[in-house]
Amino acid sequence: MYKKYSFLLWSAVVVLVSCQNKKSDTQTTAVTADSSLVPKVISYKMVGTLPHDTAAYTEGFELNGSKLYEGTGTFENSFISIADTATGKVQKKFPLKDKSMYGEGISILNNQLFQLTYQNHIAYVYNLNDLSKSVGTFKWPYEGWGMTNDGKNIYASVGSSIIYKLDPQSFAVVGQIQVTDDLGTVDNLNELEYVNGFIYVNKWQTTKILKVDVATGHVVGTIDCFGLLSEYAPAYTPKSSDSVLNGIAWDKTNQLLYVTGKNWPLIFKLKLD
Repeated sequence: MYKKYSFLLWSAVVVLVSCQNKKSDTQTTAVTADSSLVPKVISYKMVGTLPHDTAAYTEGFELNGSKLYEGTGTFENSFISIADTATGKVQKKFPLKDKSMYGEGISILNNQLFQLTYQNHIAYVYNLNDLSKSVGTFKWPYEGWGMTNDGKNIYASVGSSIIYKLDPQSFAVVGQIQVTDDLGTVDNLNELEYVNGFIYVNKWQTTKILKVDVATGHVVGTIDCFGLLSEYAPAYTPKSSDSVLNGIAWDKTNQLLYVTGKNWPLIFKLKLD
């Protein structure tokens, strides 16, 4: 009897260990699968700086030809500025005439400049040759954060994990991108810049820029700009806790990423590896 029950007990132990091993194997496989989705760290070289207007609470940032266009926020002091890429000097400023409007992201497409507002549910359209007055408006049901375009459609962020794809003629939503990384959805998406099938995104209140695959919504890489200010502008004192990284513009000719932040004293030119 003892041998019989010993045999049965031994068999049960073998089955239990086998099940635990299978479970362990399954868990290991799952971790391996997740780890393969971890975004790659994108290194860069800082190849130059330009002065930046510290009055600019940066919301949108875009390079067009030899000019840097910047959309800024805050009530009473929202404006669009045009600066020279050779010197960084601001050449023109166009304040929002309605002081109840809070300016947000901008994008240039088909000789027009589009500008979101934060919680006013309005997007402005300007003729690029005259930014002193808007030539039209669109209703926007969400908050306005960042904006960019791929040469055909506009992309807008609203502070969530979703980037909306818009028809520039009607501002109607024609698609959306759910942004994820190896840990799940990624929220607080802010300023945007489209580059060759990817969207570079500032994650609000961090020093990181995310590289998002437009086709899948997956974050394939991260650029960490931590330390840029302390190294190149050590005497600068941030105006507030909101004086954070927020501004991405792509220089297609020189293959450089221009980055800045809210009320920062410098624009940084980064050569990505």
